[in-house]
Amino acid sequence: HVTVGLFGRQVDFLKKEMNVLPLEELAATLFRGGEIPPRSVALTFDDEYDDIHRHAFPILKARGLPATVFIATGFVDTDRVPWTDELGFLFGKTEKKEIEFDGRVSLEGVENRLRALRRVKAALKALGEEDRRARFEDLRKQLAVAAPNPVRVLGRRAIREMAEARISFGAHTVNHPILTRIPAEEAHREIADSKRMIEEISGRRAAGFCYPNGEEGDFSPEIEQMVRAAGFAYACSTVEGVNRPGGDVYALRRLWTSGESLPLFAARIL
Repeated sequence: HVTVGLFGRQVDFLKKEMNVLPLEELAATLFRGGEIPPRSVALTFDDEYDDIHRHAFPILKARGLPATVFIATGFVDTDRVPWTDELGFLFGKTEKKEIEFDGRVSLEGVENRLRALRRVKAALKALGEEDRRARFEDLRKQLAVAAPNPVRVLGRRAIREMAEARISFGAHTVNHPILTRIPAEEAHREIADSKRMIEEISGRRAAGFCYPNGEEGDFSPEIEQMVRAAGFAYACSTVEGVNRPGGDVYALRRLWTSGESLPLFAARIL
């Protein structure tokens, strides 16, 4: 969503105009109801793609800025990626002109293909995890892409290197399920096991958690309590907005960074 050059300019703006602080520090201040410095901001990355290490990390390191990366621990040092991104790869590479998904779905032309991808992804997200897996495998067979996905995730060596240079790592479950779509016992395991695994991988305490997908309905008071009980100090959603004293530190809001112009980015942040 963001080119390397634009990301560098965005980070330069943040360093000049904002107080870029570790998310753990800001969350702790929010939890205590303390006074937050004006224009405070924390940088976060969801998922563990290796382009964070190849492209974003050198920019952050050169400027001495902190950031937090949330990792679905079951993908580290594997050739797998979360299903949402695998679906995008399959739709992008398939030579099929249509598929069957609750009726015939055209894949002719870029617009039809993008529309179909959005529709299918939204429908799969609404399913329980077992049904989602079954329908995803059916789609994989229909799309019939033989080539492997070239996208790779971070390995332990890169994670340890980044952890030595002001990059903190939080948990994003083990397998990236939407937690309200799976049984409570499984959700508990995904949360607790991800904390244990990310601490073992990074060699650091994991203070933060991030809900997969993270929209309203993807987490609940019961899920928040599981996150607290697992020992996390805060949790992030993908709900748009800013955070103020007295807010729920287990449902932190965030602002999406995209490829818009730098002036628009600056106006939205400020």
